[in-house]
Amino acid sequence: MMAGLINSKSDQASVLGLSALKNHSMLESEVQHLLENKDQPVIINHDYHFGGYAKQKPELINFMNELFSATGIPTDFVYTGKLFYGVHELIQNNYFKTGSRLLLVHSGACRVIFLYEKER
Repeated sequence: MMAGLINSKSDQASVLGLSALKNHSMLESEVQHLLENKDQPVIINHDYHFGGYAKQKPELINFMNELFSATGIPTDFVYTGKLFYGVHELIQNNYFKTGSRLLLVHSGACRVIFLYEKER
C-alpha cells in the first residue's frame, strides 16, 4: 500500500509510514523494492509501536479515550490508535509544515501510513 501511494503521489505530496511493529528494520527495504522510481525516499517512523504488535501502554489508552470523547472516532490499540497518537504527537512537535493537509490511511497489517501535502 505504501509503495503504491509513493508511486502515484504528486510531486507536492510526501508519504510517511508509521510502523505498528517493534524491530521491523526491513520494512523500508521491502517498500523500496516495490517502487517504480528507486530514487524515491521511503520514510517510516518506528517510534509509535508502544512495545510491539498489539501492545499498549496507559498513555495510548488515555489518548484513545480522549480522542473518542472529543470526536466520537473509535480507535483500536493495534493500529489506528497508534496512528492517531503518532500523528498527534508529530503535529505537536511541528513535524509538518504549517498549512499541510493530512490524509490518514489505515492500511492494516504492519503498515499504517498517511500522505501529506507540502506547503505550496
